[in-house]
Amino acid sequence: MAEGVEIVIKPIHLERLAYSLVIITLVVLLIIKWNSGGVAEENSTAGVIAEMELNNTNQSINNTPQDLCSNGVKDQDETDVDCGGSICEPCDEFKSCNVDSDCESGYCHMGIKCREPTCDDGVKNQDESNIDCGGVCGGFWYDGACHDEPKPRYSGRVDLSILEVSTTENEASGYAKIQSVKFKVENGKEEDMILTAYIFARDEHGSPYFERSASNEEVAMAEVELPLLGQGESHTETVEIMRTLPETDPSEAYSVVVELRDDNDELVRRATWTNE
Repeated sequence: MAEGVEIVIKPIHLERLAYSLVIITLVVLLIIKWNSGGVAEENSTAGVIAEMELNNTNQSINNTPQDLCSNGVKDQDETDVDCGGSICEPCDEFKSCNVDSDCESGYCHMGIKCREPTCDDGVKNQDESNIDCGGVCGGFWYDGACHDEPKPRYSGRVDLSILEVSTTENEASGYAKIQSVKFKVENGKEEDMILTAYIFARDEHGSPYFERSASNEEVAMAEVELPLLGQGESHTETVEIMRTLPETDPSEAYSVVVELRDDNDELVRRATWTNE
């Protein structure tokens, strides 16, 4: 008969086995607890996020775009906090802006800041008729520039007026004597004019006092070439005459005629003065 195998378990082995079982049990319990806590925390975080999204959704539903113009936040298409853009009111001075309509003043300086418009800001604003001209800035815009005076309204003609004829009596003959003639020319044409003035004397019947005997051609008492007259310009000329009218008493009727002719010798304008 074979001898049996004797297994001997010493007390120290039992003690170690017990310790191992306890440690394994604790580790398992810790793992279970950790997994349970992680799931709970994850569920808790997901719940908070869902609640925030719900609150934001409710706020978006309850708030109109105009409500967002007073929430103290730069949102929507605002250019500054609660102002500017297409929804909110325009911004005050020194607030941020993109275009003039973003500003209460109607002027977005360099597309950056709202500023009060001035008459030297290089922008057509306020009630200006053009850049920094007209309206509150004064001036008149025409011909590509700002002018102090309004644009002349051209009449389309040259005007001539005799302002004064100075007369006296010839001491020797007692006849009427014309000393000087003063007249004014105004160019109402939209072109420069080169003009010459001819001054004649005629009796009460309109006949010339001075003419060439051979051709009966009237002779002017004076001939004056006027300075170049630009568009809208005027010129006043005083011409010394010192001519005695033959056989004409100072009390008799006579006339002085001024004619303007252009550089083609075409009659442009005529004016007449009488001593009556």
